[in-house]
Amino acid sequence: MLTSDFEVRDPRFRRLVMGNVHVEKLFTGCRWAEGPAYFPAGRYLVWSDIPNNRMLRWDETDGSVSVFREPANNSNGNTVDREGRLVRATIAAGWWRAPSMTAAARCWRAIGRASGSTRRTTWW
Repeated sequence: MLTSDFEVRDPRFRRLVMGNVHVEKLFTGCRWAEGPAYFPAGRYLVWSDIPNNRMLRWDETDGSVSVFREPANNSNGNTVDREGRLVRATIAAGWWRAPSMTAAARCWRAIGRASGSTRRTTWW
């Protein structure tokens, strides 16, 4: 169900929203937010606020939003690997950050290593 908080610019979009699904605004204050990644084990969602150079975290259990990482090297792409760890791409540092070499290799394959990118990969 779309509330008045949402502006629908193309009426075709309304066909995509199921009547029994509730769309909820979790946070305001981002200049440009993208890259949501949900962690089911911790019941939280992280995403990037690129121009503000931070990552935010929404806690499903109490609805609170807090800073997850700041500065975040303008991270813009986040995903969760098979072991439940964060994998993120950054703009400012020019690298992919993955928790292990295995995760980094999967990340490269998923993104398309054939593109000829020379970005370095690090892990923690």
